[in-house]
Amino acid sequence: MQQVQPQSNLKTLSGVIERITFQNEENGYTVARFLPDRKDGKATPLNSKGNDNLITLVGNMPGVVVGEALELSGFWQNNSTHGWQFNTQNYRSVLPATEQGIRKYLGSGLIKGIREKTAEKIVAHFGLETLEVLENQPERLTEVPKLGKHKAGIIARAWVI
Repeated sequence: MQQVQPQSNLKTLSGVIERITFQNEENGYTVARFLPDRKDGKATPLNSKGNDNLITLVGNMPGVVVGEALELSGFWQNNSTHGWQFNTQNYRSVLPATEQGIRKYLGSGLIKGIREKTAEKIVAHFGLETLEVLENQPERLTEVPKLGKHKAGIIARAWVI
């Protein structure tokens, strides 16, 4: 039985989808691992013990993909089998605000011509300005070392779509 929380009790989180554990394509029910942003807007790093700070999200989130930055509202629940989970009631996709988030977003396969290695090259060159360059000055992609004019053109055209 699903718990229903009053809107006033909902908590908010923002961060990046790191892994999709399960996604039902029929109803959108998703279980995902999520890296929340820190209060200063940066992605939470691995802690000193080497463990990650990923949290488990559950809820109806059709179409979310690895690397996608989200703002969520929901509530915490302790599942007797799986432990603490954030039960997502509402979400919206936002452009990532950290270099790690931008790399994940671009490397997720959403944009034709960009996979992990290419995303790393582009973000290494443009840093936090990457998305602005793609949006407003895509011709600058030719500045990225070893990217090539042809591939830069494919990426620029895919970004516009």
